[in-house]
Amino acid sequence: MEPPKELSQPKDKLILIADDDEPVREFLNTIVSNEGFRVVTAKDGPDALAKIEQNKPDLIITDLMMPGQGGYEVLRQLQTPETRRIPIIVVTASRVNDSTIQMIRSEANVIEFISKPIQIPVLVTALHHYLRTKPPELQKDKLFRLFRPNE
Repeated sequence: MEPPKELSQPKDKLILIADDDEPVREFLNTIVSNEGFRVVTAKDGPDALAKIEQNKPDLIITDLMMPGQGGYEVLRQLQTPETRRIPIIVVTASRVNDSTIQMIRSEANVIEFISKPIQIPVLVTALHHYLRTKPPELQKDKLFRLFRPNE
């Protein structure tokens, strides 16, 4: 049996966040940054594709529904040999039927499908699991106080 590999540090991983809704994009940026990851953001599909080419992210979080070239079109364009290795987490507020979800999950690099409103623990667990990174334990309490100050 092979010994378990040591976990990476989040600061060594770059995550691209693509969402046309600026408050959602900033919310995701805050969550991901507070976990210690480096972040680059994109406001739509073309912006995301350009930034993927420039930055070579380790993981992509993309909204499914964006004006013009949306998340689904981006997913299709990321099925090349160079980009298929980049894991993708799809987030959406849209009601999507089960067959559409299965079609999206059938793309080689789609690893998660998360509905909005985003459950912070679900997202951060997925990020650390798929990128094999060590969560910053001390910052978890700080992050939850940031979004739920009265608890």
